[in-house]
Amino acid sequence: MNLVHKLLRQRQIALLLFLSIVPVIGFGTFNYYTSLRLVEAEVKRTSEVAIVQMKEQVDQLLRQIEEVTGQLSLQAGMLQIVKVRETPLLGSMQAANDIRRDLLNFSSSIQTVDSVYLYHRRQKLVLTSNLLFDLDRFADTSWLPNLQQAATERKSKLWITPRTMGSDAVKGDEVLTYMLPLPFFYEEPDAALIVNVRTSVIADMIRSFPFVSRGCLLVISPTGQTIVQAGPLHLETPDAIGARLTDGIAAEGNGPIKLNTEAGAMYVTTERSASYGFLFAMLIPADAASHHAHLLKIWIIAATAALSLLSLFVAYFNVRRFQRFQSGLRNLFLTLRGKGEAEGEDELEPFGADYAEGFARIENGIAALLEEMSVVRSQWNSQLPVLRDHFLLSALLGNNAGMDPWLRQKPAEAELFPNPMFCVLVAEMDATGESARFRSGEDTRLFLFAAANISQELMRGKFATETVISRQHVAVILNLPQHEADRVAVRAAESIRYAVSLYLKQTVTIAVGRPIADFRELSISYQDALHALQENWPKAGNEVVRGSQEMEKQVLVPYPVECESALLAAIREGDRGQVARELNAFFDGLSGSRLPFALIKTYAMQLLVSVIRLLQEYDPDLTQTFPRRSLYAEFAQLNAAPPMCDWFGDTVITQAIEFLNGLKQLRMETIMERTRKLIEERYAQDLSLQLAADQLGISPSYLSELIKQHWGETFIAYVTRYRIDKAKSLLFKTELNIADIATEIGYGNATHLIRVFKKSEGMTPGAYRLRSRS
Repeated sequence: MNLVHKLLRQRQIALLLFLSIVPVIGFGTFNYYTSLRLVEAEVKRTSEVAIVQMKEQVDQLLRQIEEVTGQLSLQAGMLQIVKVRETPLLGSMQAANDIRRDLLNFSSSIQTVDSVYLYHRRQKLVLTSNLLFDLDRFADTSWLPNLQQAATERKSKLWITPRTMGSDAVKGDEVLTYMLPLPFFYEEPDAALIVNVRTSVIADMIRSFPFVSRGCLLVISPTGQTIVQAGPLHLETPDAIGARLTDGIAAEGNGPIKLNTEAGAMYVTTERSASYGFLFAMLIPADAASHHAHLLKIWIIAATAALSLLSLFVAYFNVRRFQRFQSGLRNLFLTLRGKGEAEGEDELEPFGADYAEGFARIENGIAALLEEMSVVRSQWNSQLPVLRDHFLLSALLGNNAGMDPWLRQKPAEAELFPNPMFCVLVAEMDATGESARFRSGEDTRLFLFAAANISQELMRGKFATETVISRQHVAVILNLPQHEADRVAVRAAESIRYAVSLYLKQTVTIAVGRPIADFRELSISYQDALHALQENWPKAGNEVVRGSQEMEKQVLVPYPVECESALLAAIREGDRGQVARELNAFFDGLSGSRLPFALIKTYAMQLLVSVIRLLQEYDPDLTQTFPRRSLYAEFAQLNAAPPMCDWFGDTVITQAIEFLNGLKQLRMETIMERTRKLIEERYAQDLSLQLAADQLGISPSYLSELIKQHWGETFIAYVTRYRIDKAKSLLFKTELNIADIATEIGYGNATHLIRVFKKSEGMTPGAYRLRSRS
């Protein structure tokens, strides 16, 4: 009977295990198809995010080109060129040279622009940023038919997407071309601005594809032509796919479009630009997106096979033997964890005779091994700091034999230096008097310990740093990236020198050794720094000196004139962001050079003088700009490059920009007041924007911009409103007829006044007189 019960029990366990396969298969199948849907939704979401961002960048770029082109077309010189007929020749006019410079500034200010032309129809000339060409000799004329078509359709602007630069005989790069016929309201255009944008710029905007796949991005014109094909995946016939997408294929539901292409099945997500009609399509290989779902399918099959084998295993072996084997494994596991019955574990079922002895031997051996490992680890942790210091000191002294114990025994987590370059800084306490905070000799060791801690804290997070303290100095080992290692080391030394002086109230001299690329040659950099300290001992200290003096003499670091000019220009413009960048570039270039601090301070003094001279051009007496302050006295107290840069930005340049902005505001208010008085004095005469600008000594475009900004209307609208007000006053107070009133306010005849008055007031001057007197 016992045998029968045992067999029945084995079959029940095997049957239960076998039945457990069914929910695994069902749940796994559900997860598989659900994951496919999630993958498709994620492909659509990430692709839409990428192409929407790209669409906005392209739209913004094209709008920027349209705006800049429109501003260029409104300049006085451009309007003068457009009005020229067959004579005089453009090549003989100074305005042509001004336009050429404007075209050059346009193409250089927007890096995506390949070239800009001005086409003059009557003289059949093309003006570029370099030369003036006859139309029949100009290499790129494929835009001309489109311009003629735009003139026929009376279009104010036109994009050609795409266009191949060059004539029919000579082909060039693919570009997007923007054409602006001039003048704006034309029966037939007299000229046109042609702006060419490289299509490669759009391709560079896409950096990566979803799932890091070998995808493809297509940008398709409204007519179905492929403008750009970007990405690792190259299609031989992109126009065919573009035609299919343009003909109305759209995604249904939450998933992307799935197309069969020459490169295989693709998920396709599309987005159309509402402003320019471009269709953006991102193609992702279907197998790349569903790769993880197929891994889930393999896992389900493997789990099913494992459960099947387990059911056969249970049916074959005796249940009691299996339980004993399981209890032995559990006991070994608890031994490895260091736990047992003494810690409250449940009592285990005793082993059978065939397993007990073997498990006991294994358990005793593992326990002894764990105890031995604990003792060894404790000894290693206690000796590790000493071994590390010995290793670093041996490296500084060039003792390779002393470095070997660390190299043989160091654990993987104790790796010191991940970067390729090394440089040694040697810091030495300057001589002090009796009243100093740290006295030479007795407090030197304490000072060096504090300086080492400051160095570690200051460099933490920037690059790996180790310190070694000797009797007279502290050696700071910097592990630097390869890029500009010497400049980075000098900047680090300057930062440490300044921090030590600030926090310890004691000066220090720091020598910088030459950067080396092999850690076993660290002693070369160390000896180089020591040699620099020895040569510097007669000097006052409190500076950063460099080793390798012969190399230093070959390096010439002139005063950064270009950086100063850019900084002064940014101050004039009031561009605070550009000022901050140029100021940081000025001091970063000096701090990273091999110049002594005294020369750096001299260069900074020259910059201060230049800034003050700039301000004195507007106000020789700067007492109102810097009240109760002596800039030169404050500058003399600065003893490091970082606080010097902060002082320039916070004290000098901020006040300078506020001073110049105040002057600009005052000048604009003065111009507007003079403009108002000029209109009041000369409204009854022939008055134009050009005349007013000539009287004020500024350009018409600048005056027009100021009037719109301050009065909210154009010059003509303001003059018209002022004349109408005068006409209303004369109609009410006098008996003058309409013709005389027209003459009084600057209109040539009564018809002109009546037309303007009715447009402004909604009635004729006569009707207004009757109404106002009734």
